[in-house]
Amino acid sequence: MDDLWQPGQPLPHARVLGQIAQRCGDAWDMPDLGQSVRVGYNPRLRTTLGQAHLQLGQVELNGRLLSEHPDELIPTLVHELAHVAVYRRYGRRPPHGLEFRTLMRAVNLTDRATHSLPVARQRRRRYLYLHRCSVCGQSFLARRVRRDCHCARCGPEMDWQVLRAPDTQAGRDLLTLAATNANGHRRRPPPQPRRARPP
Repeated sequence: MDDLWQPGQPLPHARVLGQIAQRCGDAWDMPDLGQSVRVGYNPRLRTTLGQAHLQLGQVELNGRLLSEHPDELIPTLVHELAHVAVYRRYGRRPPHGLEFRTLMRAVNLTDRATHSLPVARQRRRRYLYLHRCSVCGQSFLARRVRRDCHCARCGPEMDWQVLRAPDTQAGRDLLTLAATNANGHRRRPPPQPRRARPP
């Protein structure tokens, strides 16, 4: 596949990725694979090089990691295509079973399941949510949006106004400041569980 793309070049666009998929399909006696599988880059992928969505017939690649490690692009793409091909030909099978290994050998690539590239661990950002009663202004903080409770003063007909800030001391201070409304109300008593309304 060196005639289609080489690691010294910029990451290939969709047409070249489709041509690589077509070469795999030809080697695996699946001539429609190149046209029937969508291949592209997903900027939301963080630590994995690629992933296959079997039922959708879709392969997503991590453009950021692959631009840092271009030698991994062809093996990753073929690896994910092999998962789709196994699913289409045999249905559900063990992810890296005999059928998968046979396809990878047919294109002279390793059947290893994971990469060992250095990946910076990205922590998921956490947030605090200020819930303020739209009627009386009473408020409380929570680490998730709460829709299962109502204001103890105003009852189940009220709505919450929700503000979000990072779960840091600065974010907490900001939400505490926002909790004070024009009437000077601060935090409220604990919310009451929302009861199901009668039909």
